[in-house]
Formats: sequence, structure tokens, C-alpha cells
Amino acid sequence: MFQFPFNLLKSVSDTDVDYDELLEWLRYQGFEIASIEKVGDDTLIEIEVKANRPDMLSVEGVLREVYISKKIPAPKTIDADVKLKFSPEHKLSHEIKIDSPDVHRYCGIEITGIDNTVKTPDYIVDTLEKLGIPSINAVVDISNYVLILIGQPSHVFDTDKLEGAITVKNVDEPTKFLTLNGSEVEFPKGALLITDDVKPICAAGMIGSPSAEITKDTKNIIIESANFDHIIIRTTSKKTHVSTMASYRYERGVNTELCYNGARLLTKLITDICGGKVNEKAFCYVDKVFKPQSLTLTTDRTNSLLGTNLYPDEIAEMLRRCYFDVKVIDGTKMEVKVPAFRLDIEIDNDLIEEVGRIYGYHNIEPQPIKLYAPYVENPINKNANTLRDIMVGHGFIEVLTYGFIPQDSMRILDIPEGSEYYGDVHILNPLASWFELMRPTLSYNLIQTAINNLAAGKSDIRIFELGKTFKKTVGHADSYDNYSERNMFAALLTGAKMTRGFGATKDIKYTVYDAVALVKSILGEYNLPIEIKNSDAFGMFEKGAAAEITAFGKHLGVVGKISSKVLGNFENGKLAKDDVLYVEFCYEELIATKKSISYETSFPSIIREYNFIVKNGVHFCDYSEIITGASPFVVSVKPVDIYFGTGVAKGSSAVLVNVEYNAKTRTLATDEIEAIERSFKNKLLEKYGIELKA
Repeated sequence: MFQFPFNLLKSVSDTDVDYDELLEWLRYQGFEIASIEKVGDDTLIEIEVKANRPDMLSVEGVLREVYISKKIPAPKTIDADVKLKFSPEHKLSHEIKIDSPDVHRYCGIEITGIDNTVKTPDYIVDTLEKLGIPSINAVVDISNYVLILIGQPSHVFDTDKLEGAITVKNVDEPTKFLTLNGSEVEFPKGALLITDDVKPICAAGMIGSPSAEITKDTKNIIIESANFDHIIIRTTSKKTHVSTMASYRYERGVNTELCYNGARLLTKLITDICGGKVNEKAFCYVDKVFKPQSLTLTTDRTNSLLGTNLYPDEIAEMLRRCYFDVKVIDGTKMEVKVPAFRLDIEIDNDLIEEVGRIYGYHNIEPQPIKLYAPYVENPINKNANTLRDIMVGHGFIEVLTYGFIPQDSMRILDIPEGSEYYGDVHILNPLASWFELMRPTLSYNLIQTAINNLAAGKSDIRIFELGKTFKKTVGHADSYDNYSERNMFAALLTGAKMTRGFGATKDIKYTVYDAVALVKSILGEYNLPIEIKNSDAFGMFEKGAAAEITAFGKHLGVVGKISSKVLGNFENGKLAKDDVLYVEFCYEELIATKKSISYETSFPSIIREYNFIVKNGVHFCDYSEIITGASPFVVSVKPVDIYFGTGVAKGSSAVLVNVEYNAKTRTLATDEIEAIERSFKNKLLEKYGIELKA
């Protein structure tokens, strides 16, 4: 927002300014009128200034728009004819040192022997009071007046209160700072402060300190007219919650060349009103010499984007009205130099926007859009929809959770640093500590959702989620700014898959084998050659009850039983009395392979069950491979039941395994099956010590 008195605008204009025409033009150009207030014989006009037009945060900026509307040459720059020789070699009574890359310009002008007890001129006091700015003393009032007039922030130091050199630097550590309004603020590390050899004297581009404050007793001053980097000012302002008229402008960008105008105008007004002697040898630091930005614009591109039929000379004339220096080349191309105050102009599209607003959008005939937009199927969305269909078919309910999780989630989930599912992408300004970490896995939110349902009395839970996870990928060439996000699928199940009744004497609970079967069912739709191998490298799972899912030798995901330790880390986690099974994998690159047509054999399968005594720690997926590999006639190997207790030695369990035999083209003979049995029994005994229960 920018508010200005209409009478002040008229007083600095060389042409007549009509009130109604001004309001109409400002609205027409997108500067909405926020408020209009009558104050005596004057009118305060407040306009909405877009973030990309900081040049409109001054009376001079508005005046330029007045001249554009009237199609007359640019107004004379509001400046003052003061003899000042700017140089970085010039020394003032207090040396000025610039020790920061965030300083783009810094002008220092010294005036001695002023009389600051004089009354501030009525026209300045009147302007400030209308805008709600209190009158302090002549020098401070003049500084505020210049800010409103041309948009250049400034600060004035009482040199008699300074001790040593003036230094502009980024602080190495958080620094306490007492502001002019009497509040103590801690400025963060990296903030831009101005100090003398003993103390801070000003928060650069924001607010001063009482330690070098201008009072009615001030006799000698140094004027600062500078330009600071908008990013450091905005960052510091947000972190400290300190916002001033100066910081508001610096945050949005101030024309670097305006420093000189501000220095001269401020010097002129102070000496005219307060007297004093000016040191013509002014200090001026410049990080780089300003060179007007040059852009190339073509007639074809302009007409193509706007839908017009403008000639090069017409386009050039419209840009010149907006104070661009335009040179037409070979009748179709233009070289355009951007004025220093137009910080928003970066590419040719910005120039075309200027042409459009001057030409008038209402003058552009609407045309149908000619767009070739062939349908390209999004494989990620397709996979997501396929997975939803599969999971709903399995009786699961989809949930949607936040992408943020608590800062200590990795500890809660017991995921070790370096794990595939460890994350440390933190939010700089989180809403709360439980929304601080970008989730590297969907497990935390799904476990919390399950526990919340258990607390509400629901015991049998089947839920799934499709969402993004985030992690650092330092060193990965395909990452963006060393961060990546992946589309992940996760499912959680716990409780009874079949309740007692209809012949069942007790509830049949979900086990880790149901989770593995779920994975095979889901990925079976894609006909992928997946492998599920035991692994305890991912944390959060019970030891020996977790596995890695791979396809084509590449990590795809994990499946396993959430450990009781992890569940105990959650509030109300003890409510999970049954096994909590979890599946997670990346579905971005799932591509279904072609399925070969197989025929059903007319010869019956022979199914035999084996009750093996298996030592604890030996995994089914390992010894089932021995059975499967014993013969091509072994069609499937499935676990049926697990028992440990009476009749089974301590440290072992009895596993009932179902083995299906089929030759497809004939019926297998008993001696053939017995030969296969002898083969895998010997290998099981030899490698894992597995034998049949007596």
C-alpha cells in the first residue's frame, strides 16, 4: 500500500493533475484504490501497489504515471542542485567502512553546525500529519518527507555521539539491539547492522538506535543514503517482527541510483531549513557501476502474445511513453534499455505487458486459442488409480495425512541415519514442532492414524495412503537442489482378518505373511518379477520380521511387522495388542510387463503338507527357495500354520507348509514325488537343520 496527499502530488507536478482522471488511470493500470479520505482541503489517496512495482511507493512514482496518462515527456526528476563530490576515497570525520556483500550503495554526507531547534516548515509537518507520521524535529521530519516524496530511505547520525568509525557488517552471532521506540530486539546471525567502534547505532534499512539519535540539541550530522539487498532486509524484518517505512520499501526493492538524488535532496532541505556547512567531499561506496539492462523485442512476438497487429514504430512509441529507451532495428526488432527505477522488467514478456497496458486491453479483440494439446497419459496417476482399485477390492480404506511430521519422528520410528527411510528435511518456519519435518516415509502418519482408531474402539484396521515423501539426495545428479520427492504407496493392517463364528472357534489375526501376500497380490497385477528378502536395515520393524522388496535388482520398498518398541514410542501405542503390519513402496516407475497366456492343466495337482521343526531365526523365504528349486514340478510352497509350545523344543517352532506338485502334461507318480521330497529334505537338514516333526 502507498498513501499520499493529492495536494502534494499537484505541488511537485509541472502539469495540471485532474483528480478524477488520476483515479481512473490508476485503476485502469491495475493500481486499485484502497481508500480515499478527505482531510481539510486535501484528499488522501491510498493505492494497492503490487510487489513487482516498488517504483510506485513514492509521490514521484505516481507522478510518472500521471505523465504517461497525458502522453507527455517524463517529469523532471525531483532532485536538488547541491555540489557534492562522491568518492569512496573521501574521508569524513568518522571513517565509513563497508564490510558486507549486502550493501549495494552507501552515500555519506557530513554537515556541521546545524540548528535543529528551528521549527519544521508547515508544508512538511502538514504532509506528515496527514499521513499519521508524528513530527519529531526538523532533521528527522525532512528525512521522512524525502522518503514519501521520492521513495529513498535515509538515516541521519549525530556525529557527536559516535565513537570511532561507522561500519556496516553482517553480525557473526545473534545481537541485542535497542531500537528508537525503546524496545529491545535480538537480531539474528547474518543480520545487517551499522555500528561504531563500541556499539550498534542502526539496523541497516530498518530502524535506528538511541545511541546516535538526532535530537533538537544535535549540531553535527552524517546523512546516510544507501541501498541494501532486499533479501537480507526482508529476512531480518520477518525474524524480528520489525517493520518500518524504510524496510517496507527495501524489502520490495529500491532503485540503486536513487541514493544520489536522496542524498542531494536531503542535504539541500536540511541546510536550507537548519543551516550548517556541507562537506562537499561526500563518501560513496558502489559495489558495481549501474548499466541499463538491455532487452530485445520483436514485432512478431509482441503481436503473437497480445493478439494485435501493431507496427514496430507503434510499439516503440508506447514503450517510450513508459520511459524506455527504444531503438528500432531492421524494421522488426527493437533494442530496449530499461530505466533504473523499473526493477520489475527482466524479460521481453515484461515489455510486452507494458505495451498491452498502454495499448489498452479493452482494445484487443478476443481470439480463440489455437493449442495443440495431445493427450499424454500420466503413468504416476495411472498407477495411483490402479493401486486404489486393488486396495478397495481388498477391503482397505484410503486415508490422507499431512506431509509434515514431528521433529523427533526418526527417533520414534527407530529409523537409523543412513537408512532409505531416514529424513532430515526440516521446515525453516514450522507452524509447530509436530509439523517441523517433511516426511521421508508414510509410516509415522499411518501408525498414528491406526492408533487413533484403536483409541476410538475400532480393533480391525486396514488402511492405505498414496502420497509424497521428501529427503535430501546430496550427490545425486538427478536431484533438484539436492532434494527429491517420491510418490509412495503404503498400507497398514492389524487385528482380525476373520472373526470367530461359522465354524471358527477364535479370531484369525493378521500375520506378517498376510502382508507379504498383499505385496504379491498388488505387484502381481503388474506381473513384476519381485523378490522379498529378509532385511533389518530399515528400522521400525521387529527384528527378523521385515523384508526388502526388489524388482529387477532395484530397491522398491519394504514389508514387515512394526516393532513393539516403536509402537510404545507413540502416545496410546500400547493399545495395539495385535501385530501391526506395514507395507511401503515407490509406485512411480511401476510398469506392467506383458503376461503370457497359460492354460489350466487337466491333470490334478497333488498337495502334500509337511510339519517342519524350524529353529528361530531361520526365515521362510530362505528355506522355501530350497523346496521350490528342488524340481520344476513344485508349483507352490505356502505356509499354513506356525506353532510353538508343548511338544516343540524351546528355540524352535513347528511350521506347517503346503507344497503343490503338478507336471501339467501328466499325473505325477508317487515315487517321483517321494524323490523330490528326499531331495529337499536332505538339503533343508544340511543347510538349516530343518527336519520333519516326529
